[in-house]
Amino acid sequence: MEGQRVKKDSDKGSSRLAVIGAVVAGLMVATLGASYLGLCAWVDGSGVVLPNVSVLGTDVSGLTVEQAEQTLRLSSKQPALTGSVELRCGDYVGQMDSSCFQVDMAACAQEAMDLGRSNFLTNGAQYIRHALGLSQDLPLGGVSLTEKGDQELDHHIQSAFQGEQQGYTVDLEAATLTMTKGQTSWSVDRETAEAAVTEAFLQANGGQGRAELEAEAQPPQDPDFDSIHRAVYTEPKDAQLDPKTFEVSDHQVGVDFDVNALKQAYSKAAEGETFSIPLTITQPKVTQEDLEANLFKDLLGKGATTVTGTGNRVYNVELSAKSCNGIILLPGEEFSYNNATGSRDAANGYKMSTGYIGGVTADSMGGGVCQTSSTIYYAVLHTNLEVVERRAHMFDTGYVTPGMDATVYYGSTDFRFKNSTDYPIKIVCEMTNQNGVRRLLAQIWGTNPEGIYAEPKSTVYDVVRPTTQYKADESIPRGTTQVDTKQNAYTGRSASTVRYIYDRDGNLLESQQMGGSVYRMRPRTVLYNPADGDPSTWVNGEPPAAGSETTEPPSVNTQPGPGEPIIPVPTPDPEPTPAPTPAPEPEPDPAPTPEPDPAPTPETDPTPSQDVPLE
Repeated sequence: MEGQRVKKDSDKGSSRLAVIGAVVAGLMVATLGASYLGLCAWVDGSGVVLPNVSVLGTDVSGLTVEQAEQTLRLSSKQPALTGSVELRCGDYVGQMDSSCFQVDMAACAQEAMDLGRSNFLTNGAQYIRHALGLSQDLPLGGVSLTEKGDQELDHHIQSAFQGEQQGYTVDLEAATLTMTKGQTSWSVDRETAEAAVTEAFLQANGGQGRAELEAEAQPPQDPDFDSIHRAVYTEPKDAQLDPKTFEVSDHQVGVDFDVNALKQAYSKAAEGETFSIPLTITQPKVTQEDLEANLFKDLLGKGATTVTGTGNRVYNVELSAKSCNGIILLPGEEFSYNNATGSRDAANGYKMSTGYIGGVTADSMGGGVCQTSSTIYYAVLHTNLEVVERRAHMFDTGYVTPGMDATVYYGSTDFRFKNSTDYPIKIVCEMTNQNGVRRLLAQIWGTNPEGIYAEPKSTVYDVVRPTTQYKADESIPRGTTQVDTKQNAYTGRSASTVRYIYDRDGNLLESQQMGGSVYRMRPRTVLYNPADGDPSTWVNGEPPAAGSETTEPPSVNTQPGPGEPIIPVPTPDPEPTPAPTPAPEPEPDPAPTPEPDPAPTPETDPTPSQDVPLE
């Protein structure tokens, strides 16, 4: 009988031991591998130089880059550099000796730091080798330029392109703009040039190095013609008078040129060519010398009115005149009567006098100031100045020609005119008193090189005589009547004013319509006692009482303007009141009288509100 061989248990034990050994070996390999990778990672991130590393004989082991650089700078083992570099750029040749170069300690320190770190998986092995005794002394790792070397390199670059010009130039001479077109130039990048010469010096290793500098062509820069025009253009400016300091500023000559003409001339010119175009020179209308010599030398226009009324009214007229006196207007500036005088109230020194409220004469603050505005307007009508705002009174003033007055009310109605000349003008207002006759004078002074003057003329039409109305008043004795001397009668009329402008020889240049003025009629008011019955039933217009007569005290001013006082006889004001002069006193230069234009339909101003007093 054949038998079978049975494997012993000892064979099974050997197999188990082999497996265990293999597992243990694998674990050891894995552990060692992990440890090595950890070492590689530590070396890569440690930030210090490997052990046993020196640079030019100076130990920098275990130092950071910054520490290594500082150590190398302080070391006495720095080598003495020798050699030179020949610098070439086209046909230009230059030399830089060893004094232009120095050891680049930063580059050497960085080279020491990079040693052993070229590959992550070899970092650990390099560290182990250096830790077990491997040492390395690194040679010169780089050079840089000294301060002298920087200057030398800049000198060589500039010398290589001496005389070359890239940009355009612009010059102004007299009435000519001269331009030189730019040229194609060559340039070298400064950073690239420095790298080339330091590398050539390093590679020469104490001998003669050579650096070829490559130049790049730079085409001429195209001009920004609009920017050139903005830089050259100058607006002509007249000399000006400072109304506060009375100093005359310098004038400014205008300069301009044709941008398209400059573009065309530039496109036709060759590189480096110089060409010119004419400038447009504009002289100012008024130079500094002209203004200083002619300032306020001509009387442009004047007006005068007689001032009557109560002491308060005369005071208000004089106060408002002082507010306007001496005002200077530069060319283009406006005069505002309300701005000049301010609010006509007690705070500004004005007093109560008579004015109109809804067409009725009543006490109001600042009564009389309209005579000043009207007198100034009358003077302006004798000039060629532009009138901006003017409004007629409700009733004819009597102290200026109808159509030549100017009412004002602070906050709503103003009198304004503009200095439309090329020179400053000055307003002069003053009150005179000769033998008890007070006169308000207004003058406009300026400069009138052309000799132009003006003559205003008003045409009056639609005259409406005052009607008579009766008003009951128990204070009137029976059988008598009295005329209301406070609410004086006014004749209604319309006026159209034309201003005629002449040259110095009396030739008519222009006729200007200054607008129409409509003045209301106010009835003559007769007061009677209501006990005398209805006046319409009276025989011959007389009350029934025996011996009664209509008494009408004389009025010294039957047509005062808004703000004008009513002067009864006798007057309650203790100051004597001189007789008024109702007509204006024009003082124009003699001039031929033109044929007046047909009277136009007047421009009726809006009727003032019933609760607005006119001053």
